[in-house]
Amino acid sequence: MPRTAYVVEGYVPNGGTYMAYHVARILHMDFGYDVRVVTVGPSGGEGHMHGLFSYDPVFPSISLASCEDLVGEDDVLICNPSFSMHNLGLRLRGRKLMYVQGFNTFSLLDCYFDHYVAVSSFVHGFLSQTYGIQAPVISAFIPDSPFIPRGEAVGDTVATWEARPPFSIEVNTKGDWAHQLLLLDRVRRELKAKDCDLEEIIDWDGAVERARSRLPRDRFLERVSSARYLLTLSVAEGFGLVPLEAMGMGTVVLGFDGYGGRDYMVPGQNCAVVPYPDVSGFVDGIIHTMRNPAFSQCIAAAGVETASRYTYEAFRSAWVRELGFFLSR
Repeated sequence: MPRTAYVVEGYVPNGGTYMAYHVARILHMDFGYDVRVVTVGPSGGEGHMHGLFSYDPVFPSISLASCEDLVGEDDVLICNPSFSMHNLGLRLRGRKLMYVQGFNTFSLLDCYFDHYVAVSSFVHGFLSQTYGIQAPVISAFIPDSPFIPRGEAVGDTVATWEARPPFSIEVNTKGDWAHQLLLLDRVRRELKAKDCDLEEIIDWDGAVERARSRLPRDRFLERVSSARYLLTLSVAEGFGLVPLEAMGMGTVVLGFDGYGGRDYMVPGQNCAVVPYPDVSGFVDGIIHTMRNPAFSQCIAAAGVETASRYTYEAFRSAWVRELGFFLSR
């Protein structure tokens, strides 16, 4: 009987579950596993058709109840930490692997998996300090998009930074929308006190309206690729894929580093971010970048170079090594 890899909610439309799908895909392509996508809630069997990401191949979906009866000792379960409440580490047989891509998406980690991999150094430290788990780090990759250059200089596929409208911004939010609106209000009030003219020039209302509308991924990336700046209000992420995607399009990232972003964000070199809750530093970053276009152009170019390292090829190579180790134990 062929061995099977079961990936929990691999078709949920967010970056973390998309990365888990790709771990299962590597088990399929490089190790010969069959794959099933496990749904923990109602599903019509077309969960891959949301349009946010593409899936090739499309694996069959099964319910968690069916999965409990099917998983054998030689099978592999792949799970994100946000599904810890299902206690799969205690309920299921087989080899259990958790790709930990967040630290605030669960109240208590399922600590009964066989192996853990962290998406960033911050998540690695969180697991070590909180649970005594020593997890290797494998970064996420930037998924394909027509608005993110692959091997080309920015300007071949999207507008160069200098060709974009001065002071143009998009806003990235994730998590508590009400909290982030309050943060933005604080940012605007402090910016008005420090540079009233700049606060009035920026089209805040348009940026907030677009952020609130939750545009489809490619439409959102298209907007980001045509703006000079991305203001990221997301205060806590295991990695932070959107800011990295913005850097790949030559957009200057301002705002909070999200903790997990510290693996690729170097303030003053490839971005202008600060740790949460430093609103004053956030505002200073807006003023310094927007009032110094030459500095911003350098930041944008460095961001493109940084993002170019986070490829699927690097992700796959790291996971092939890690899965080989995991399966040989």
